[in-house]
Amino acid sequence: MGLSNEEVDMYELYIKQRVFKITDHYDVLDVNQNPVYHVDQDFRLIGNTVHVSRMDGSEAFVINRKVLTLMPKFDVEFSNGKTAEIKQNFTFFKKSIDILSEDYSLRLEGSFWDMDFGVFNNEIEVGNIRKQIFAWGDTYVISVFDAEFEEALIALLIALDNIKDGEKNS
Repeated sequence: MGLSNEEVDMYELYIKQRVFKITDHYDVLDVNQNPVYHVDQDFRLIGNTVHVSRMDGSEAFVINRKVLTLMPKFDVEFSNGKTAEIKQNFTFFKKSIDILSEDYSLRLEGSFWDMDFGVFNNEIEVGNIRKQIFAWGDTYVISVFDAEFEEALIALLIALDNIKDGEKNS
């Protein structure tokens, strides 16, 4: 019995943040613990800017948190010129977060509080994000099912972590 395309193409990325942090500076690692991306957050009193670069030094994307919005929103500018918006929607009982671009509309399904959910483009799961429970610091695993969405999944996790940190601090 052969492997399906999903089994062959799926891979994981790992993010481990420091326990005590004012700003975030960390690497996104592959399964062999080799750095694939570097995340560098600028310190600002209002807003939030995060630069994500590839290990060759080229910029992958930049995330800017919008200020003066009712619900958290982030603009993502990818190095290929594409843009996306990550936004938390107003709901009463559970979090609803989308990432929208001219090419796709991703939505989360799962538990925001446990940081464990699938990410869907229409009805197709393109990845999932989960927080490792027994780890020192915030440690996340991104399972990528479609490589086209790798950077969008990383941007989504960074925005989610920022939302969660903001709620924890308020």
